[in-house]
Amino acid sequence: MATAQAVSSVTQVHVTDFPVVLEETKANNTRAQAQHVKLPVTVAGICERMEDVDCYAVDLKRGQRFVAEVFAQRVTHKIHGMVVRGPRIYLMDPLLALYDANGRLLAACDNRFGPDPILEFEVPADGTYYLELRDARYAGDPRYAYCIELSTRPYRLATFPLAVQEGQTVSARAIDLKGQLREEVSLVGDPWPKGQRRHRADEPLRARVRAQAEGQATNELAYLVSPLPQAVEPEGDHGSWEKAAPLEWPRGISGRLSRADEVDYYAFEAKKGQAYAFEVYAKRLGFPLDAVLEIYDAKGRLMVEADDHPVEKTKDSRLYWAAPADGRYCVAVRDLHDRGGEDFYYYLDGRPAEPDFEVRGEYYYAMLAPGTRMIWFVDIARYHGFDGPVTIEVDGLPEGVTQTPITVPPTMKRAAVILSADKSAPLGAALVTVRGRATIGEGEGAREVVRDGYVTCEQQGSGGGQARWPIRTQIVGVVKPMDLVEVVAEPQELKLAPGEKAELRVRIRRREGFKDGVTLAMSFDYFTTKFGEQLPPGVTVAPGSTARLTGDQLEGKIILQAAKNATSVERLPIAVLARVAITFSITTNYCSNPVYLTVEKK
Repeated sequence: MATAQAVSSVTQVHVTDFPVVLEETKANNTRAQAQHVKLPVTVAGICERMEDVDCYAVDLKRGQRFVAEVFAQRVTHKIHGMVVRGPRIYLMDPLLALYDANGRLLAACDNRFGPDPILEFEVPADGTYYLELRDARYAGDPRYAYCIELSTRPYRLATFPLAVQEGQTVSARAIDLKGQLREEVSLVGDPWPKGQRRHRADEPLRARVRAQAEGQATNELAYLVSPLPQAVEPEGDHGSWEKAAPLEWPRGISGRLSRADEVDYYAFEAKKGQAYAFEVYAKRLGFPLDAVLEIYDAKGRLMVEADDHPVEKTKDSRLYWAAPADGRYCVAVRDLHDRGGEDFYYYLDGRPAEPDFEVRGEYYYAMLAPGTRMIWFVDIARYHGFDGPVTIEVDGLPEGVTQTPITVPPTMKRAAVILSADKSAPLGAALVTVRGRATIGEGEGAREVVRDGYVTCEQQGSGGGQARWPIRTQIVGVVKPMDLVEVVAEPQELKLAPGEKAELRVRIRRREGFKDGVTLAMSFDYFTTKFGEQLPPGVTVAPGSTARLTGDQLEGKIILQAAKNATSVERLPIAVLARVAITFSITTNYCSNPVYLTVEKK
């Protein structure tokens, strides 16, 4: 959100099909106090104190299938500052129970979509029923907000197959909560939206469809639209490397681990040096599988494995691998805890990998008063032999805001994104996208590749630590003057020879009356963790630098030192951070004018 004063940290909004009512302010802790609601409805409530229990009454008829789905962690897990009583109580862990008018427990659910429960119940008789929602630990806090969707609409999880190739339409079946295949649906492979970029090569698009069940439309079902050819897991036993099902890549596979200890093996022929990219979608589609990917050689020896996605912070796995020799190999999919069942579906995306890159970003919001600057950071991950420069762009900046041009040289991974607001910039805000652009290949085989950035937001964790979560939107706002009016670093051209030092003089201008401490730095640190860096390898901040300006202090210095083997760069734009604390763990990252750093060759 953006106002004339500031932009907010991230929040999440749940969009529902049903009318929304608020939890009443009067007590609803018991069935006698239950809030009566009319179906279908989405109730927005809060378990605002320890041992709080929220009760809702619904009128149901015999034969109806009642569905109650809670959205709690799914709509709060990326929001900063959700620690209630650390280190043990962190985020709401909802527990759902259904009772009849006599207080008899009829159904209950704890964890289904992560900690969020869903309850499906066939009504045995006409009457009033009571739904009880609380935290599983009897915790509570004003930040324990939730939405609960209540209806008698048929509920389905997803579709099988789980994906369709772009440009095609295929018939699929809806999957119910027990993992059973039900109604037919059509999956339409609409092309990737114009102007929207992929984070990685051949990334599938997420689409949605509704099934028709029991004479009415279901909830929306997620499926994937992929540029790759599609297949379903073949029938028969392929639960060992000797019996692996043969496949050719590129391909997407829709499969299922239908019993505990099941492992699905897929065999393929590979040439020495050929790189492959494999990725599983399961948790991201609502299934319980905690996927592990493994590669075996022709003798059944485990060569490499991967657990969890390194960027999207999900239990879905991604694995990049290059064949060490010509031969037969197997890729295997299993559950980390050797679980399986009717609803342990997965989608495996596999392809020969070409040279490519990813952009990973830090930070996701900036608020600039006219005439000031702020700084973000990027981290370039180059893959499969790509070793070229990457130009960073910020698309969609508000009027009067510009980005200092930056191309990350082949010898560097990390760099600064410096945002500047003109002195005449009008107040306003815009959602923006951080992108990387590079030319890969040479001559007639050269191709321009543009990748949207994986940008993360911070979240305060238990015990004072910070977690990072991917976020799909970034915001830049032009706001009224804030604590720092100006940050200046001189000289604007700085040269360093290997083994030598150079000094940046830093001067700040404070808003009248602002005397809080201002931290000067060249990297974005949280305790000992560096979340954002911009200096070339081998260039560091030397002792004697000013770490903090307090009270009426307005001037300091940053001393940069180049090691004898420091990476050479020419006119790399960097900036001095001037950090002002907002909370224990959130700071506003002002920065200086760009300083163009040259590190000479040895």
